[in-house]
Amino acid sequence: METTKYKYSAKQTTYVILLFFGMIIFGCYEIIRDSPADGLWKIMIPFIALFGAFLIYICYKYLLPMLRGETVLELDDYQLQYRVTNLGIPWKDVASISYSTGSRSSSWSINFYMKDGGKPKTVPTLYIAGDNSAIYNAVITYFEKYK
Repeated sequence: METTKYKYSAKQTTYVILLFFGMIIFGCYEIIRDSPADGLWKIMIPFIALFGAFLIYICYKYLLPMLRGETVLELDDYQLQYRVTNLGIPWKDVASISYSTGSRSSSWSINFYMKDGGKPKTVPTLYIAGDNSAIYNAVITYFEKYK
C-alpha cells in the first residue's frame, strides 16, 4: 500500500488566526475607547499580550507548515506519524482504534489503545485537511492491513 499523506487544514488554521487577531483588535479598541482614568488598560494589556503569544504560537505551529505544504499526518506500512506532536505509532503496537467527537462536530480524535496496556495515544483531526470519517477509515484500513 502506498504512503498516504494529509496536509494541514487551511480552513481551521485561518479560523483560529482570525479569532485571536480579532481578540487582539477588540482589546486594543477597548483600551483606546476607554478613558485613561479607568485603568482598564492595566487589565487588558496582559490579555492582549497573551492572545498575541497564542497567535505567534499558532502561526509557528500550524500556519508556517501549512504554507510550506508540509504533511501533518502520514500513514505508511510501518506506522502512523502525526507531525504536530511528533507522535509515531507503529501499527504492530496498537491493540485497537476508536474515535471520539469533541464539542464541535468538526473536532474528532482518533484514539489508539496500545497492546502493552499503556495510556491511549490520541491524534486530533482538527488541523488535518480532509473529511474526519475518511481520515478515520484510512487509519483503520492501514491498521487492519499492517497490524
